Amino acid sequence: MKHTHYIRQSYPFRWYRTHAYDFEKYFAGRNVLEVGPNKGFLFEKYYPITQRYTLLEPNRHFEKDYVRLQKRHPNLHYEINGFEAFRDDGSFDTIVMMAVIAHIRMDPESLCGKIDSLLNKGGFLIIETNNTKRNRRMLDLCDRHLERIEAKTSYNGIMKWLKIDYREVFVYRKN
Repeated sequence: MKHTHYIRQSYPFRWYRTHAYDFEKYFAGRNVLEVGPNKGFLFEKYYPITQRYTLLEPNRHFEKDYVRLQKRHPNLHYEINGFEAFRDDGSFDTIVMMAVIAHIRMDPESLCGKIDSLLNKGGFLIIETNNTKRNRRMLDLCDRHLERIEAKTSYNGIMKWLKIDYREVFVYRKN
């Protein structure tokens, strides 16, 4: 069950992700924050339909990719910073956290509180994570404080057969 960013950022995986799931309803016309986007290519399909799309990445190595993406998508913004230190004047309609909650150095209660402070009422939280004890605790908190809309396995078909990784995607709404 090996996970590498090479697989997740490869063209076939990005195509699979953006076509296997219908996330458009969570992005269209919305102010979106994606935490830990790596190169920023995973949801590039959705940048044009958002009001504003913000990439938050702690690794400065990916900045050149964001500059290149910004040239094609004027509503795309980025910040090189960790989620723990991120401050924003506005709030977001959708927050996307694909395979990153295990890397954020906050206890689940603080992480959930920070997400709550950044997410607008009626907004969506999209989380993909593997099944560790810490991540289950975070998901339990989300289940208590948010309304679960969808839950799906990340990989089906050939992706599941190859056993690249086992993860689930959860979509929540803040009431």
